[in-house]
Amino acid sequence: MHTIRLRGPWQLEPVYRYVPRGDGRYAVQTDELPPAAKMTMPADWSDAFGPAFRGRVRYVRVFHAPPGLVPEERVWLVVEPQRTLARVAMAEEMLGTVAATGSRGRWDITHRLSETNRLEIFVDHPALENGQIAMGDPVQPGGLVGEVRLEIEE
Repeated sequence: MHTIRLRGPWQLEPVYRYVPRGDGRYAVQTDELPPAAKMTMPADWSDAFGPAFRGRVRYVRVFHAPPGLVPEERVWLVVEPQRTLARVAMAEEMLGTVAATGSRGRWDITHRLSETNRLEIFVDHPALENGQIAMGDPVQPGGLVGEVRLEIEE
């Protein structure tokens, strides 16, 4: 097996932030978001948005198809668990989710590969359900803290 780590650069774009309400729940706010940033992963988003930022961030990474693939080889996208919840999409098609309490995500992307590929990972921190924390430690900063890689197998 051959591994290609997708460390970066990643483009980070806040989608919305969570703002605490007086009743202990969170509300979604789409204005006054920090500017987009670039970072190398895995890392939390403290350097880009500050350790207190809570919300959803879109991570985008463009990569080229691995050269020299032969028909017998499979290319797998692997996303390790995050602190809360990550939704993984490639070429605007949802592949699945990875949660802190679950196992890694692993998807066969062999037939989805083109010369240039766009990977998007939406990280929610903390993960909310009806405005309340569903999973994740809201004290720790969020981010793409688990490794993202391609695994090439014969």
